[in-house]
Amino acid sequence: MADLDTGQDILRHLLRRCGDILPTATDDAAGDRQLDAKLYVNEAHWWVCGLRDWRWARKTPPAQFVSIAQDLVTVSSIAGTTVTLSASLAASRAGRKFMVDSDGIPHRVLAHTAATAVLTLATAYTGDTTSGAGTIFQDELTVATDILGWPGVKEVRTGGRMRLISEQELDELRPANVHGVTRGIRYGAFLTDSVLRIAPWTTEARLFECAYNVRAAALTFDAAAATDTPLVPQQFRSLIAWRAEEKVAHDKQDYDRAKRASEEVQEVLTAMQGVELSFKQPRLYIPRGQRISGR
Repeated sequence: MADLDTGQDILRHLLRRCGDILPTATDDAAGDRQLDAKLYVNEAHWWVCGLRDWRWARKTPPAQFVSIAQDLVTVSSIAGTTVTLSASLAASRAGRKFMVDSDGIPHRVLAHTAATAVLTLATAYTGDTTSGAGTIFQDELTVATDILGWPGVKEVRTGGRMRLISEQELDELRPANVHGVTRGIRYGAFLTDSVLRIAPWTTEARLFECAYNVRAAALTFDAAAATDTPLVPQQFRSLIAWRAEEKVAHDKQDYDRAKRASEEVQEVLTAMQGVELSFKQPRLYIPRGQRISGR
Protein backbone atom coordinates (compact mmCIF):
# COMPACT_ATOMS: atom_id res chain seq x y z
CA MET A 1 0.00 0.00 0.00
CA ALA A 2 1.33 3.46 -0.90
CA ASP A 3 2.39 5.82 1.87
CA LEU A 4 -0.63 7.28 3.62
CA ASP A 5 0.74 10.31 5.41
CA THR A 6 -2.39 12.45 5.79
CA GLY A 7 -6.12 12.11 6.07
CA GLN A 8 -6.35 13.32 2.49
CA ASP A 9 -4.17 10.41 1.33
CA ILE A 10 -6.33 7.92 3.21
CA LEU A 11 -9.52 9.47 1.83
CA ARG A 12 -8.29 9.20 -1.76
CA HIS A 13 -7.25 5.59 -1.18
CA LEU A 14 -10.68 4.70 0.23
CA LEU A 15 -12.47 6.38 -2.68
CA ARG A 16 -10.35 4.44 -5.18
CA ARG A 17 -11.01 1.10 -3.51
CA CYS A 18 -14.60 1.56 -2.38
CA GLY A 19 -16.06 4.24 -4.63
CA ASP A 20 -18.31 1.66 -6.23
CA ILE A 21 -19.99 0.67 -2.97
CA LEU A 22 -19.82 3.83 -0.88
CA PRO A 23 -23.34 4.96 0.06
CA THR A 24 -24.78 8.04 -1.56
CA ALA A 25 -27.89 10.16 -0.97
CA THR A 26 -29.12 11.73 -4.19
CA ASP A 27 -31.80 13.69 -2.38
CA ASP A 28 -29.24 15.51 -0.25
CA ALA A 29 -26.56 17.65 -1.88
CA ALA A 30 -24.29 17.10 1.13
CA GLY A 31 -24.72 13.33 1.10
CA ASP A 32 -22.18 12.54 -1.60
CA ARG A 33 -19.63 9.75 -1.67
CA GLN A 34 -16.79 11.99 -0.55
CA LEU A 35 -18.64 13.14 2.57
CA ASP A 36 -19.54 9.56 3.44
CA ALA A 37 -15.93 8.49 2.92
CA LYS A 38 -14.72 11.24 5.28
CA LEU A 39 -17.04 9.96 7.97
CA TYR A 40 -15.71 6.42 7.57
CA VAL A 41 -12.08 7.58 7.71
CA ASN A 42 -12.60 9.63 10.88
CA GLU A 43 -14.48 6.75 12.50
CA ALA A 44 -11.62 4.42 11.64
CA HIS A 45 -9.04 6.86 13.03
CA TRP A 46 -10.83 7.11 16.38
CA TRP A 47 -11.37 3.35 16.46
CA VAL A 48 -7.64 2.70 16.09
CA CYS A 49 -6.69 5.37 18.65
CA GLY A 50 -9.11 3.98 21.23
CA LEU A 51 -8.38 0.31 20.74
CA ARG A 52 -5.78 0.10 23.52
CA ASP A 53 -3.49 2.33 25.56
CA TRP A 54 -1.00 3.04 22.78
CA ARG A 55 2.01 5.15 23.78
CA TRP A 56 1.50 7.51 20.84
CA ALA A 57 -2.16 8.12 21.71
CA ARG A 58 -1.61 9.06 25.37
CA LYS A 59 -2.16 12.57 26.68
CA THR A 60 1.22 14.31 26.98
CA PRO A 61 1.63 15.50 29.65
CA PRO A 62 -1.21 13.86 31.59
CA ALA A 63 -4.04 16.20 32.57
CA GLN A 64 -4.18 17.46 36.15
CA PHE A 65 -7.31 18.48 38.01
CA VAL A 66 -8.06 19.56 41.56
CA SER A 67 -10.89 18.22 43.67
CA ILE A 68 -13.10 20.61 45.63
CA ALA A 69 -12.87 21.08 49.40
CA GLN A 70 -15.99 20.56 51.47
CA ASP A 71 -17.75 23.27 53.49
CA LEU A 72 -18.93 22.48 57.00
CA VAL A 73 -21.95 24.69 57.54
CA THR A 74 -24.71 25.31 60.08
CA VAL A 75 -28.25 25.26 58.75
CA SER A 76 -30.68 27.76 60.24
CA SER A 77 -33.77 26.63 58.35
CA ILE A 78 -35.04 24.72 55.33
CA ALA A 79 -38.30 25.44 53.54
CA GLY A 80 -38.97 23.56 50.32
CA THR A 81 -36.04 24.27 48.03
CA THR A 82 -34.69 27.14 50.14
CA VAL A 83 -31.88 26.49 52.60
CA THR A 84 -30.79 29.31 54.91
CA LEU A 85 -27.36 28.99 56.51
CA SER A 86 -26.17 30.71 59.66
CA ALA A 87 -23.37 32.45 57.75
CA SER A 88 -22.80 33.54 54.15
CA LEU A 89 -20.39 31.82 51.78
CA ALA A 90 -18.01 34.06 49.87
CA ALA A 91 -18.07 32.18 46.56
CA SER A 92 -21.03 30.62 44.80
CA ARG A 93 -21.69 26.95 45.58
CA ALA A 94 -24.09 26.42 42.68
CA GLY A 95 -23.65 22.97 41.13
CA ARG A 96 -22.41 21.33 44.32
CA LYS A 97 -24.29 19.06 46.72
CA PHE A 98 -25.77 19.87 50.12
CA MET A 99 -26.92 17.66 52.95
CA VAL A 100 -27.90 17.88 56.58
CA ASP A 101 -25.43 15.55 58.23
CA SER A 102 -27.97 13.74 60.42
CA ASP A 103 -30.15 12.94 57.38
CA GLY A 104 -27.36 12.08 54.95
CA ILE A 105 -29.39 12.87 51.83
CA PRO A 106 -27.35 14.85 49.25
CA HIS A 107 -29.38 17.40 47.29
CA ARG A 108 -28.02 19.32 44.32
CA VAL A 109 -27.57 23.06 44.75
CA LEU A 110 -29.29 24.71 41.80
CA ALA A 111 -28.37 28.31 42.63
CA HIS A 112 -26.41 30.31 45.17
CA THR A 113 -25.39 33.93 44.97
CA ALA A 114 -21.87 34.65 46.21
CA ALA A 115 -21.62 36.34 49.62
CA THR A 116 -25.11 35.20 50.65
CA ALA A 117 -26.38 32.54 53.06
CA VAL A 118 -29.26 31.21 50.95
CA LEU A 119 -29.03 28.07 48.81
CA THR A 120 -31.65 27.07 46.27
CA LEU A 121 -31.90 23.32 45.80
CA ALA A 122 -32.82 21.62 42.54
CA THR A 123 -35.68 19.83 44.33
CA ALA A 124 -37.50 20.33 47.63
CA TYR A 125 -35.56 18.99 50.60
CA THR A 126 -36.78 15.49 51.56
CA GLY A 127 -35.04 14.97 54.89
CA ASP A 128 -36.58 15.20 58.36
CA THR A 129 -34.14 17.67 59.86
CA THR A 130 -34.43 21.35 58.98
CA SER A 131 -31.56 22.76 61.03
CA GLY A 132 -28.19 21.78 62.42
CA ALA A 133 -24.83 20.69 61.05
CA GLY A 134 -24.58 20.34 57.29
CA THR A 135 -22.03 19.77 54.54
CA ILE A 136 -21.58 21.17 51.05
CA PHE A 137 -19.35 19.06 48.83
CA GLN A 138 -18.64 18.07 45.24
CA ASP A 139 -17.98 14.48 44.18
CA GLU A 140 -18.46 15.00 40.42
CA LEU A 141 -15.43 16.56 38.77
CA THR A 142 -14.64 17.55 35.21
CA VAL A 143 -11.34 15.87 34.41
CA ALA A 144 -10.75 16.86 30.76
CA THR A 145 -12.77 17.38 27.60
CA ASP A 146 -10.67 15.30 25.18
CA ILE A 147 -10.73 11.84 26.77
CA LEU A 148 -11.16 9.05 24.23
CA GLY A 149 -10.50 6.07 26.49
CA TRP A 150 -8.16 4.13 28.78
CA PRO A 151 -8.09 6.67 31.65
CA GLY A 152 -5.95 6.13 34.72
CA VAL A 153 -6.21 8.45 37.72
CA LYS A 154 -3.82 8.89 40.62
CA GLU A 155 -3.45 11.35 43.47
CA VAL A 156 -0.24 13.29 42.91
CA ARG A 157 0.71 13.82 46.53
CA THR A 158 0.42 10.21 47.69
CA GLY A 159 0.82 8.41 44.37
CA GLY A 160 -2.24 6.32 45.19
CA ARG A 161 -4.16 5.15 42.14
CA MET A 162 -7.91 5.58 42.01
CA ARG A 163 -9.80 2.37 41.41
CA LEU A 164 -11.92 3.05 38.34
CA ILE A 165 -15.08 0.96 38.21
CA SER A 166 -18.44 1.10 36.48
CA GLU A 167 -21.10 3.58 37.53
CA GLN A 168 -23.36 0.71 38.59
CA GLU A 169 -20.68 -0.83 40.80
CA LEU A 170 -19.92 2.53 42.40
CA ASP A 171 -23.62 3.02 43.19
CA GLU A 172 -23.65 -0.37 44.88
CA LEU A 173 -20.53 0.37 46.92
CA ARG A 174 -21.50 3.95 47.81
CA PRO A 175 -25.26 4.37 47.23
CA ALA A 176 -25.49 7.96 48.52
CA ASN A 177 -21.78 8.76 48.88
CA VAL A 178 -22.25 10.75 52.09
CA HIS A 179 -18.78 10.40 53.55
CA GLY A 180 -15.56 12.13 52.55
CA VAL A 181 -11.95 11.53 53.52
CA THR A 182 -8.69 13.35 53.04
CA ARG A 183 -6.70 10.28 52.03
CA GLY A 184 -7.24 6.58 51.56
CA ILE A 185 -8.57 4.15 49.00
CA ARG A 186 -10.80 5.98 46.56
CA TYR A 187 -13.11 4.71 43.85
CA GLY A 188 -14.16 6.51 40.71
CA ALA A 189 -16.62 6.09 37.84
CA PHE A 190 -16.84 8.16 34.70
CA LEU A 191 -20.42 9.44 34.34
CA THR A 192 -19.54 10.90 30.93
CA ASP A 193 -16.36 11.01 28.86
CA SER A 194 -15.22 14.00 30.91
CA VAL A 195 -16.98 13.89 34.31
CA LEU A 196 -15.66 11.63 37.06
CA ARG A 197 -17.59 10.78 40.23
CA ILE A 198 -15.33 9.91 43.17
CA ALA A 199 -16.13 8.08 46.38
CA PRO A 200 -15.43 8.89 49.08
CA TRP A 201 -15.14 12.53 48.06
CA THR A 202 -12.25 14.67 49.27
CA THR A 203 -12.72 16.76 52.37
CA GLU A 204 -10.04 19.14 51.12
CA ALA A 205 -8.74 20.14 47.71
CA ARG A 206 -6.45 17.44 46.34
CA LEU A 207 -4.39 17.34 43.15
CA PHE A 208 -5.04 14.43 40.79
CA GLU A 209 -3.48 13.41 37.50
CA CYS A 210 -5.22 11.55 34.70
CA ALA A 211 -3.48 9.81 31.81
CA TYR A 212 -5.65 8.76 28.89
CA ASN A 213 -5.91 8.30 25.14
CA VAL A 214 -6.68 11.62 23.48
CA ARG A 215 -9.75 12.12 21.32
CA ALA A 216 -8.15 13.61 18.24
CA ALA A 217 -9.87 16.40 16.34
CA ALA A 218 -11.57 15.30 13.12
CA LEU A 219 -9.22 15.14 10.17
CA THR A 220 -9.68 18.04 7.75
CA PHE A 221 -8.65 16.21 4.55
CA ASP A 222 -6.78 19.24 3.19
CA ALA A 223 -3.23 17.90 3.80
CA ALA A 224 -2.57 20.64 6.36
CA ALA A 225 0.16 19.40 8.67
CA ALA A 226 -1.50 20.54 11.88
CA THR A 227 -5.06 19.38 11.20
CA ASP A 228 -4.83 16.49 8.76
CA THR A 229 -2.13 14.29 10.29
CA PRO A 230 -3.47 11.18 12.08
CA LEU A 231 -2.13 10.37 15.54
CA VAL A 232 -1.28 6.86 14.37
CA PRO A 233 2.44 6.43 13.62
CA GLN A 234 3.19 6.91 9.93
CA GLN A 235 4.26 3.34 9.23
CA PHE A 236 0.92 2.03 10.53
CA ARG A 237 -1.54 4.52 9.01
CA SER A 238 -2.63 1.94 6.48
CA LEU A 239 -4.58 0.47 9.39
CA ILE A 240 -6.97 3.44 9.21
CA ALA A 241 -7.59 2.80 5.53
CA TRP A 242 -8.15 -0.92 6.00
CA ARG A 243 -10.50 -0.36 8.93
CA ALA A 244 -12.50 2.19 6.93
CA GLU A 245 -12.72 -0.22 3.98
CA GLU A 246 -13.78 -3.05 6.28
CA LYS A 247 -16.58 -0.92 7.72
CA VAL A 248 -17.80 0.31 4.34
CA ALA A 249 -17.86 -3.20 2.89
CA HIS A 250 -19.62 -4.62 5.93
CA ASP A 251 -22.27 -1.88 5.89
CA LYS A 252 -22.91 -2.57 2.20
CA GLN A 253 -23.04 -6.33 2.87
CA ASP A 254 -20.04 -6.98 0.64
CA TYR A 255 -18.76 -9.62 3.04
CA ASP A 256 -15.97 -11.00 0.84
CA ARG A 257 -14.39 -7.56 0.60
CA ALA A 258 -14.99 -6.99 4.32
CA LYS A 259 -13.24 -10.27 5.14
CA ARG A 260 -10.17 -9.36 3.09
CA ALA A 261 -9.97 -5.93 4.71
CA SER A 262 -10.40 -7.49 8.16
CA GLU A 263 -7.42 -9.76 7.53
CA GLU A 264 -5.31 -6.74 6.64
CA VAL A 265 -6.50 -4.96 9.80
CA GLN A 266 -5.40 -7.89 11.94
CA GLU A 267 -2.02 -8.09 10.23
CA VAL A 268 -1.20 -4.42 10.84
CA LEU A 269 -2.56 -4.59 14.40
CA THR A 270 -0.25 -7.49 15.16
CA ALA A 271 2.72 -5.47 13.94
CA MET A 272 1.68 -2.45 16.01
CA GLN A 273 1.26 -4.52 19.15
CA GLY A 274 4.69 -6.05 18.59
CA VAL A 275 6.24 -2.58 18.59
CA GLU A 276 4.34 -1.65 21.76
CA LEU A 277 5.60 -4.75 23.55
CA SER A 278 9.18 -3.82 22.70
CA PHE A 279 8.91 -0.86 25.08
CA LYS A 280 8.16 -3.10 28.05
CA GLN A 281 10.46 -5.61 29.67
CA PRO A 282 8.63 -8.95 29.95
CA ARG A 283 7.88 -9.67 33.61
CA LEU A 284 5.22 -11.04 35.89
CA TYR A 285 3.46 -8.08 37.45
CA ILE A 286 1.63 -8.58 40.75
CA PRO A 287 -0.52 -5.60 41.84
CA ARG A 288 0.35 -4.15 45.24
CA GLY A 289 -1.53 -5.90 48.02
CA GLN A 290 -1.84 -9.18 46.15
CA ARG A 291 0.35 -12.25 46.07
CA ILE A 292 0.79 -15.56 44.26
CA SER A 293 1.51 -18.97 45.59
CA GLY A 294 3.57 -21.75 44.06
CA ARG A 295 1.25 -24.33 45.49
